[in-house]
Amino acid sequence: MRSAGAIDRALRKESKPLIIAPPDSPTLRMREGMEQARALAPTRLWEAPKVEELVNNTGDGARRTRVVTGRGTYCVTERSPVTNVEMIEMHGKIRLTSCPRDETPAKAQVWRTARD
Repeated sequence: MRSAGAIDRALRKESKPLIIAPPDSPTLRMREGMEQARALAPTRLWEAPKVEELVNNTGDGARRTRVVTGRGTYCVTERSPVTNVEMIEMHGKIRLTSCPRDETPAKAQVWRTARD
């Protein structure tokens, strides 16, 4: 039974990589902290705007993107796909709005496997 279990574990290791935690070191933590600090700093007039997609909790499929420029911050809201066609024809598919404070950008997941 033990040898059968060992063979089964060996076959599983070969066919499916394991998901492991991302590596953690002082250098990586410092780099992430510096990237977060840079993201919080306002852009200058000659720099390209920062664009980030916000998490929309309404569930209707509308997309909202925050644009941070040297002159201010605004949101570009795309109407949901279930919106009436006449509404889109009269008012357009994209609206420029102010950004709500409670919406945050989506966080990217870091996936690593044992083979990395």
